[in-house]
Amino acid sequence: MFGAARSARRVLAGATLIGLAGLAPLQLATGGGASTASAAEPTYDACGAVLAKGDGTDWACSFVDNFDGKGLNTTKWIIQSTAQTGFRSGMTCFTAGNKNIAVRRGALELTARKLPGKFTCKSPSGDFTTIYTGGMIGTRGKFSQTYGKFEVRAKFPTARTAGVHGGFWMYPLNHTYGPWPGSGEIDVAEWWSHAPTLVLPSLHYHGRDWRYDSGWNCTVADVSGYHTYTVEWLPTEIRFFIDGALCFVRTPTPDSPLVAPQPFDHPFSMILNMGVGPASGTNAVTSSTPLPATFTVDYAKAWR
Repeated sequence: MFGAARSARRVLAGATLIGLAGLAPLQLATGGGASTASAAEPTYDACGAVLAKGDGTDWACSFVDNFDGKGLNTTKWIIQSTAQTGFRSGMTCFTAGNKNIAVRRGALELTARKLPGKFTCKSPSGDFTTIYTGGMIGTRGKFSQTYGKFEVRAKFPTARTAGVHGGFWMYPLNHTYGPWPGSGEIDVAEWWSHAPTLVLPSLHYHGRDWRYDSGWNCTVADVSGYHTYTVEWLPTEIRFFIDGALCFVRTPTPDSPLVAPQPFDHPFSMILNMGVGPASGTNAVTSSTPLPATFTVDYAKAWR
């Protein structure tokens, strides 16, 4: 994530996160795509068909939400409103309202909106005036994990001009190595409407080089259709995929005194958000920005 929002992120990691236990696989006698046991008896767990790691062992499902209920599952997510966290992205005031956060038709909908008049957005980091609202949820206090595979199937808004911003990212449980960006951040799929085909993965830490720590080749022809956005976070490297195709891989090279895999060696939680851009710059929100704009997530999953 970029811009003035960075300074407010340090408040997101204040609560204790609880890692979910792996979910036991179920043995089913049906075919299709599994990678364990034998071709005749594929295995499944809560995340679906069990997937193989590169070393031949299996990924074990540790988190899954298919958004099949009538509302947000608060045993898995918390709503991260600006009033509670102090986080803002551009001119966005993140709210807990159902016009910004909704679960319907088997999907999560996070919507950025323009209101008819200005209002004061309350924030522990400082109140501000805006006309824009957005939605953000995270697994802080519900789920965190060090290393693993993390994935969403999602579609971004149809906006193709500047002003809309959001995505899927991960933030540390504790500021083990200091405030942002010292303790790291993993952006799995960050999107701006002024560059609508770029769905950017990035690593943020002391020592970041923007040329090498972002996946500038991670593009999608039509982001308004469903695609899978995945990260495989390993001690040796961090790999990013779109629809199963590797588009970026990086081994972080932190500034001294940190040594890789620091700061990417402690628990992170998952975050989903949709809002608007700043008042100026390449992705500035203006009166011509097409709003409302909705980021739709079919599922969110994690494996160990």
